[in-house]
Amino acid sequence: MYYSNGNYEAFARPLKPDGVDEKSAYLIGSGLASLAAATFLVRDAQMKGNRIHILEELLKESHLI
Repeated sequence: MYYSNGNYEAFARPLKPDGVDEKSAYLIGSGLASLAAATFLVRDAQMKGNRIHILEELLKESHLI
């Protein structure tokens, strides 16, 4: 039996979805959920960072950015 240190992401290599290069993502708010969603879009969907837009209503940015 193989034991690892629990780092599943090191072995998981999802396939790039069809048409992801022509799509954009608009995330509402700059909170933790939006930043996590952007991270998963880059890592799992292999979307380029310049196609991800985070929209924030308040002038003050999130302390997480």
